[in-house]
Amino acid sequence: MSTPTGLRERKKIATREALRQAAIGLYRRHGPDKVTVEDICAAAGVSPRTFFNYFATKDEAVFALEVDPAQIQRRITDRPRDEQPVEAVHAVYADLFAQLATSEIWRQRTLLLRERPELASRSTQARRAHEAAIAAAIATRTGRPDDDLYVRTASMALHAAVRAAAGTWHPDHEPDIVALLDRAMDILHDGLRLRD
Repeated sequence: MSTPTGLRERKKIATREALRQAAIGLYRRHGPDKVTVEDICAAAGVSPRTFFNYFATKDEAVFALEVDPAQIQRRITDRPRDEQPVEAVHAVYADLFAQLATSEIWRQRTLLLRERPELASRSTQARRAHEAAIAAAIATRTGRPDDDLYVRTASMALHAAVRAAAGTWHPDHEPDIVALLDRAMDILHDGLRLRD
């Protein structure tokens, strides 16, 4: 997550974040079916035209990815060559989760999904994009094709561990999401053996 330097770019990011914060807050208070794009714009203090410069739908404003999957793919690919895929993915997501855990928008969206679990299916596209990024990075790191059984199995298992950690995390009760990720990755390392 790079830090923007230009004033115009900072204003664009601030507007985008204001729209996301407004959308998530309204979804939490009223439920998605009772929230309109106009409501979001009024809460964020912008016009509907401005909204559509950033998002195509109100759901996109709520479930937009914090980090471009291509950036995640690059980070995993660029990890030291002597790391196993599980170590590379673990390191990248530990860093990412440590950053996201300080984001109020990410916290509020996590709470929204706890309160309204039926909304989880609306973030399917984001989940698929992350899994594809992991698979592409593992393929590059191993020199194997994308459809190789190892690549597919490893990427699905690693993505499941990432999702399990994120899904278990609760901002008010489990403040250390990186520790949850560490535990999920340990379960994979242990070959899914059940331990007390």
